[in-house]
Amino acid sequence: MQAHRFFLAAMFFCTLLLMAETKPIQWTHLTSKNGDLDTPNQGKEQTSSLVLDIDQDGLNDFVISERSAAPAVTWFQRQENGWKKFIVEDEPLHIEAGSDYHDIDGDGDLDILMGGDWQNNEIWWWENPYPDYDPQTGWNRYLVKNWGGNKHHDQLFGDFDGDFNMELAYWCQDDGDLYIADIPADPKTTQPWPAHFIYHFNKDSEMEQRGSYPDFKGNNEHEGMAQADIDGDGKMDLIAGGRWFRHLEGFQYAENIIDAGYTFSRAAAGQLVEGGRPEVILVVGDGLAPMIMYEWQERGQDQWKKGTGTWKAKVLLEKVDNGHSLQLLDFNGDGHLDIWNAEMRLFGGNPDACNRVLLGDGVGNFKELIISTGIANHESKIADLDGDGDFDILGKPYDWDAPRLDIWLQNGSGEIVTARAGSLKGDVGLQLYSLRFEFKKAGVAETIAKVKEMGIKSVEISSYYDLTPEAFKKMLRQNGLKSPAMLFDYQRFLDDIDGIVREARLFNAQYVGAAWIPHNSGRFTRAYLQKAIVDFNRIGETLRGKGLRFFYHLHGYEFASDDQGFYID
Repeated sequence: MQAHRFFLAAMFFCTLLLMAETKPIQWTHLTSKNGDLDTPNQGKEQTSSLVLDIDQDGLNDFVISERSAAPAVTWFQRQENGWKKFIVEDEPLHIEAGSDYHDIDGDGDLDILMGGDWQNNEIWWWENPYPDYDPQTGWNRYLVKNWGGNKHHDQLFGDFDGDFNMELAYWCQDDGDLYIADIPADPKTTQPWPAHFIYHFNKDSEMEQRGSYPDFKGNNEHEGMAQADIDGDGKMDLIAGGRWFRHLEGFQYAENIIDAGYTFSRAAAGQLVEGGRPEVILVVGDGLAPMIMYEWQERGQDQWKKGTGTWKAKVLLEKVDNGHSLQLLDFNGDGHLDIWNAEMRLFGGNPDACNRVLLGDGVGNFKELIISTGIANHESKIADLDGDGDFDILGKPYDWDAPRLDIWLQNGSGEIVTARAGSLKGDVGLQLYSLRFEFKKAGVAETIAKVKEMGIKSVEISSYYDLTPEAFKKMLRQNGLKSPAMLFDYQRFLDDIDGIVREARLFNAQYVGAAWIPHNSGRFTRAYLQKAIVDFNRIGETLRGKGLRFFYHLHGYEFASDDQGFYID
């Protein structure tokens, strides 16, 4: 069994102090210009990238697309001493920036999806051939869209309607439309996918925009996609084109304005100011404009004002030059979200292109950490590329010095501590069950406030202590707490797994576990364990299909033995 996150079980109220030695970061820069990496192909317009574990070895691989030559899509497998290039799409293909991945065909491995640029009206997905990979053999390609207008800058998978299944959201800029499509039951034979229009932008006029833009930007053109549960209703909301979209029913969504003057932007969302609604970051992808953080503020406490508010804009960087790479993450492991942003050198300009992290303090202040300057980054990614537990950077330009790849390894490559070896990386959370007596004695509000005072940011939930799930979530949010993991009764997994999924979605939990295997007191036998293995495998497969990880909370009785040996070794 592998533990993906550890929670502290405290016997008493105590203050938990984690003291970490701060060391200067040394970046090891690898580049195809020095022969450290292969180039994707010989084309000059590298459009998109993805970082994901393609071959299920616990190490991230990466994908690059290029739209002027063949092979149009390649993937790079992480190996002991570098990366090996494989072909995904062996033909030339006009692929736009913005792409995503998901287990589209439900076979347990991750597939990739990309959209056509201004030259075609198609979106495609490629079937991961796991475990049969050949460096010179492409993957099977299937159609998602082949109708309507051209240009699909940004696609995103998410459960936007709360039905516990992933949908695909995508832009079609030529039509001015935003679409959402269900993944068909058989996506290989259903080509194209039925899609539903949810929003249209008109090209007649636009608000005065936040910055200046290149000529290829259309009038009032929208782009950018992110997702977050903005209003705390348990559904992931879609953030796109300076707006966020709340699901109503069916394929009806309510448009909510964040900034109508910043529609042509990259987007990210997360709890940058702890407590309240998630914040939204918008930054220019192509052009010159500021980086802005938007914080939602309720209009007032009067009943008729509650639930309505204003997105207050705070400029974090006055001038960003083609800042086409944007992600939120806890870069330094202090429990606060940070912002990574990197600039392009579009058409050879911006010689001081900056690759930076803005280190957040959880209350809206940031300190800049410069990683590199002068090297272009377009649709680049920040992730653990070598499996040693820290964040590295996959860099690629769009046109500057292409074909080219760059990788910055944080403090070089250390011992592998990813999913294969286990890792205690990130914040330490509190198992709320440890405070079950305090909940009964002092009440929920006072106990949760104590957890906040202790400096805890993450908690594991196993009970709502006589509150509704919605009321308990509200109390956590008011105290700046998140719940990445939850425990449920064994029998409920068998009788009401949809209800478990619904509550996990409400709390944005990624890990869902069982805390006890039912058995006669003092007589835990191999038969109990064998039944649990069958149940757990079935439960785990179901939850994986819903985007959740299943785990079991060990106690001690499981480490029994009989004449066949130990039950768990």
